[in-house]
Amino acid sequence: MLSARVFSEAIAFAVAERRRGVKWNEIVDAIARHFAIKPPTARQMRKWYQEYGVDAIDPEKLLKEKLVKVARATTPIAAFATQKYAIEQVPVLVEAWKQGKDPWTAGGIMVLSLLEQTIGTEKFDQILDEYQKGRKGTIAPSMVEENLKPEQGKE
Repeated sequence: MLSARVFSEAIAFAVAERRRGVKWNEIVDAIARHFAIKPPTARQMRKWYQEYGVDAIDPEKLLKEKLVKVARATTPIAAFATQKYAIEQVPVLVEAWKQGKDPWTAGGIMVLSLLEQTIGTEKFDQILDEYQKGRKGTIAPSMVEENLKPEQGKE
């Protein structure tokens, strides 16, 4: 599978070569040689060029290109951090269960803590406030609560 880094480098290479005036078929051959991958089609590279390379001075396009690169580079780190946090919380959940605490509450606190660590306390508080405003007066029993009630006539 093609890594995000190699994919980003191939895009940058294709755009840069086209800016220099290199023909599409020559760029295809160069990508195959340089990156040792199955090269993209000329049609795909034209799309990249339109998106990233037509006007190198356009700040919106440059910003978009940088944001895409940052997102691709940080996604594995964020996934690892989330997974690491979840694994670290398993003993906390087990301990809560051993102490007779509600596992749904312990799990909910774990999820909320992860969200707060990810987005920051200020944004987290803002989200909770908005959520609570939306909930007031509109609470209906959840499916879980409904399923826990005994059915009438079956007792």
